[in-house]
Amino acid sequence: MEYMVKISKLKEYLRTIRKDRSVLILGPPGVGKSVSVREFAEEEAKRMGKEFVDYDDSMFSDIMREPDKYYVFVDMRLTECEPSDLIGVPRDLDSIVMYKPLGWSRVLSRCAGLLFLDELTNVDRPDIQAVAYKIALDRKVGFCKLHRDVRVVAAGNRPDHSLIAHELPAPLLSRFHVIDVLAPDVNEWIEWMSNKYGQEWDARVMAYLSHPSFKGDFLVLPGKGETLEPFPNPRSWTWLALELQDTPDDLVLPKSVGYLGKEVGTRFATFLRIKLPDPIKLVKVPSLFEDLDLDAKYLMTVAVANLILDKKVRPRDVEKLLEVMASVQADVVVLLMLAVFKRTKDHEIRSELTKVFMTNKKLLSLMSEIGIILNL
Repeated sequence: MEYMVKISKLKEYLRTIRKDRSVLILGPPGVGKSVSVREFAEEEAKRMGKEFVDYDDSMFSDIMREPDKYYVFVDMRLTECEPSDLIGVPRDLDSIVMYKPLGWSRVLSRCAGLLFLDELTNVDRPDIQAVAYKIALDRKVGFCKLHRDVRVVAAGNRPDHSLIAHELPAPLLSRFHVIDVLAPDVNEWIEWMSNKYGQEWDARVMAYLSHPSFKGDFLVLPGKGETLEPFPNPRSWTWLALELQDTPDDLVLPKSVGYLGKEVGTRFATFLRIKLPDPIKLVKVPSLFEDLDLDAKYLMTVAVANLILDKKVRPRDVEKLLEVMASVQADVVVLLMLAVFKRTKDHEIRSELTKVFMTNKKLLSLMSEIGIILNL
C-alpha cells in the first residue's frame, strides 16, 4: 500500500521526524525493524560526531564523566520489564520517598541517544502501558527528563501479523507517530545482506530465493500465536545464510529446519543436495548448462559467480557460458550479475564483467534490465 514505508527506506524516513516526536514502527516479525532502528542509531551517532555505545551498566561511570562524547542506544524489551525497570525504585531519603532512577535513564538525561521500546504491542499489562504513556508524550522516564537529542522509538506487530500482539489503548497510540513498514522483498534482502556482509554469506540462499518456484518461501507467518515450529522470515534466512558455509553436509537439513521449519527447511535442504558438474568444467564446456534442470541452473549460476569473485576465472572467460545462459534461461544471467555486483566492490571485476556485456551483441539486450535491478 502506498502509505506504507519500505523497510529499506525506514532509516531515511526516521531522519525526517523531529527528535521530540515518539515513533511506533509496526510490521511483521523478523523483517528487520529492530535491525533498522539500531543501524539508524549508529548512523545518527556518526552524523553527530559522537561515539555510538550500546548501553550496559558497566559503562555508566565512563559515560557520565564525558556525556557529550557519546550517543547511547538503550534497547528495552518491554515483555521482559516490570514498571520499576522503567521508572526506577522508591527509596526513603530523609523521611521522603523518592524514586531512585535507573542508570540508563540517568545516562539518557545527559546524553544524545535513542531509547528503543521493542515488542510494545506484545505487552498486555496496563502498568507497563501506563509508564509508556509518560515516556512517549512527556519524554520522562520516571522523574528523569530525556535529553533533547534522545529519540524514543517503539516497535511491534499488528494482530494480523502475530496472534500474541494486541491493539493499544487509543490514548497511548495517539502519543506516537505510527509507521507501517513493508517487509523487504527478496532483492532488497539480497542488497542488505551484500552491503552488510559482502561475500561472508552463502549465495546458495540467493539462488533458492531467486528461483521462481520458491520466492513464496521468503516470509511465511505462523498461523497461530503459540508454536514450536520455526517459520521463514528475513531474520531466519539471514542467520541461516551466515552459518551455512561452515555447516557440514549432514547437518544442513537439521539446521535448515531449525531456522525455517519442516516444510520450507526440507525443501531448501533438498534443493542444496542437487548434484552439479564442476563449475570450472562448465565454464570450459558451456553447452553442459543446457542439460541442467531448472534447480541446477540456479545453483550453478551462483557457483560460477563465486568463481569470478574468488578470481578463479576472469569475467571474459565466462562470456560463452553467459551467451548459453541468455539463450536458455535469461533470468539466471540477472542472478549472476546480482551475485557478483552486490557482493563485491572490486572495480576490476565489475568493470571487466560490464565490458563483456557491453561488447557482446547477444548479451547487450539484457543490460537494460540488469542495469535497473543493479541501479547502474
